[in-house]
Amino acid sequence: MRYQGSVEVNSSKKEIMSLVNNFEEVVYCFPGIKNVSKEGDSYKVVGSAGIGFIKGEYKASLKFINVTENGFQISAKGNGMNSNVDVEAKVQVEDKKISYDAEVKVSGVLASVGARLMEPALNKMIGELFECIKSKVEKHV
Repeated sequence: MRYQGSVEVNSSKKEIMSLVNNFEEVVYCFPGIKNVSKEGDSYKVVGSAGIGFIKGEYKASLKFINVTENGFQISAKGNGMNSNVDVEAKVQVEDKKISYDAEVKVSGVLASVGARLMEPALNKMIGELFECIKSKVEKHV
């Protein structure tokens, strides 16, 4: 499944990238995060999530890669609730705007829920992620 969108931010590109380069702060914007630990160039996270009637804990590994002055990529692989999720996302930063283009692959029980429940839930989670980043950036201005 592909998810694309953007969020308007009342900050310059430089201010946005200053916060986003602090990955320890950004990683807590992922919804449901309970614990984060850094291992090499990855972050190991434990969190909780729910889609429809399927709720539970997950573990994931996140990497921020190809970081430039214009954005970065997020590579995430997680499992939990008898499911696996892989996310590859490109994040572009401009003055007053953060845009994203994410490819999400789901297998297992969550995949069986189907797009009818999955798509709105993932859209909500992605929206929460970028609204959190927006809020943190605007607080630092």
